[in-house]
Amino acid sequence: MGKNTSNKCSLPILGQLLSFIPRELVKQSVEQYQSDKWYKRVKTWDQFVFMLYGVLTGSSTLREIIKNFMLMGDKLAHCGIFSIPKRSSVSDANSHRCADVFGHLYMLLYGHYRDYLSDSYLSLKINGEVAPSTVEIFDSTVVTLFREVFKACGRLPLDGRKKGGLKAFTKITLSERVPNFICLKAAATNEKVFLSMLDLAKGTIAVFDKGFQKFGQYAEWTQKGVFFLTMMNKNARFTLLEQRKLEEACESGVQMDAVIELEYQCGQQGTRKTRARMVTYIDPASDKRMVFLTNLMDLKAMTVCMLYKNRWTIEPLFRQLKQNFELTYFLSDSENGIKTQIWVALILNLVFTVIHKMTKEAEDFSTMVKLAAKHTASYVNLLVFLRLSTTQLSRELDNLENVQLDLFAQKRGGGFQNSS
Repeated sequence: MGKNTSNKCSLPILGQLLSFIPRELVKQSVEQYQSDKWYKRVKTWDQFVFMLYGVLTGSSTLREIIKNFMLMGDKLAHCGIFSIPKRSSVSDANSHRCADVFGHLYMLLYGHYRDYLSDSYLSLKINGEVAPSTVEIFDSTVVTLFREVFKACGRLPLDGRKKGGLKAFTKITLSERVPNFICLKAAATNEKVFLSMLDLAKGTIAVFDKGFQKFGQYAEWTQKGVFFLTMMNKNARFTLLEQRKLEEACESGVQMDAVIELEYQCGQQGTRKTRARMVTYIDPASDKRMVFLTNLMDLKAMTVCMLYKNRWTIEPLFRQLKQNFELTYFLSDSENGIKTQIWVALILNLVFTVIHKMTKEAEDFSTMVKLAAKHTASYVNLLVFLRLSTTQLSRELDNLENVQLDLFAQKRGGGFQNSS
């Protein structure tokens, strides 16, 4: 019986994943940061491949990665690796090579796949008024570290020991669901610091939670034609100027729509004021009362509520990253090494998101990642395999010879059968 080669590929799965990362983009990042200038053994690409393998397979030590690469033998040539360095050389690269080179590579890859990543099913306007492509959602998540490399947030525990933490400030476009801006800082960094880092285009709608509240930034955005939507803090100081007429029925949950004047401190200039809109909404399902703050004056009140509801689409992204890629055991205890591992996890997430779309989401995201992680040295065509249905897979298995039973067939004699 002939072997079925329809699912075979000339590259192992690890090489197939790396093929989604154009080498010219890697070269651009290397030239931008001169990241190969002082390194002879472990080039930027070598370090990237080692870390990508470690993050994908959940490796807990560099020794484990190096020994696994030794077992792969000539398959490494397909991944652009032609010699295996010492563990200490990889460790030095993690500690001393600037992690920004991998952050730059992520942004180049995002630009390369951006048009492809846009979800067509999110093209419909929210409540018939707002295009998802104009909505930017941002939030932050904390990655807990095993030691205090970065200053963690919160009080000091009773035992006096405190782990470090890294805060990843992330922004996504609602129509893409993939980060287009990422900033890594110590977990103790206040969220308000990140607002000044954003360069939002005119007409953009920024949606975020109340932890980022900064009235001075809201006033600046309003002057530039940038819109914002958040929840109002209980201690916010404001004056009610006008109560607007509700267009929606009471059953919609909208209880109040008003124009207010916010007060805030502006350094030596003292107290300043800016106008905004306040929408009060009671969720019919949970009976929870929410007060939204925005400068979107022309939208329906219910559209404002629906916009904020879409803010939660960024939370599955954080769960997806932490559940599928190794961000528990860090392969370095240096700042550069920790940031490098996070950037590699983000690049892997981007690559698998592209694969997920190419396979028409035929397989669950987590299952897809685990399959690739457990068979990195296999020459099975990953894209073809993921597209196969359960019925098609069963047919493929039916065509295979049962080698084990064939070895121990009674007529041919088994390995444990007495030759006499």
